[in-house]
Amino acid sequence: MSDTKKDALDNLMEFILSDDTPVGAEDEDDLKIFSDAVEQAELKLAKSRLERARAGAFSSNVSGKVTSLDIEKARRLYERAKAGDTTAGLTLAARFGDGSMDGDLDAILEDLAELEGDDDAED
Repeated sequence: MSDTKKDALDNLMEFILSDDTPVGAEDEDDLKIFSDAVEQAELKLAKSRLERARAGAFSSNVSGKVTSLDIEKARRLYERAKAGDTTAGLTLAARFGDGSMDGDLDAILEDLAELEGDDDAED
């Protein structure tokens, strides 16, 4: 939080706590304005968190570590699974790619290569 925002929050808290008069019906409109402002701030915060989460999810999904050797290894694993080899330990699911089989296959192979790399890193 910036210093300006901290100062504004301190001023608001000081203002709220400095008045000992009871809240009455005449204060209802002011309280509504305050509640709406808090709701707007919470909405902005939620949107900001969502954007950060999206950016983080996207950046963690983008990997530059996959090599052509990894892709070739993934291709062999894919071919085994496609041929019905149950020892491949692989289940294939439908994908929504760019509409071409080649695009889908490339995406599948890249995903497999990344998963294999993750498995190797955990061992």
